[in-house]
Amino acid sequence: MRVTLKSGSGKVVQGWALNVSRGGVRVIIEDKVELGTEYEVTLSTGADPGTSCMGRVVWIQEEPDGVICGIELAGDQL
Repeated sequence: MRVTLKSGSGKVVQGWALNVSRGGVRVIIEDKVELGTEYEVTLSTGADPGTSCMGRVVWIQEEPDGVICGIELAGDQL
């Protein structure tokens, strides 16, 4: 599933959702993100318009070719 992260300042980061749960999503992206940053998180299969909700980066694992991070979703949105 494709994931798009949009910050309040307008920065857009795109990547892939590795897994999604009721409380959050684990994503892989090429760009670095900061711990605690809030994003509008949009998940899409590419065939649908996508589902958006607010989320906050709660952990980061840097890899040689990008970043894997955990995003806690605000409330019970998915």
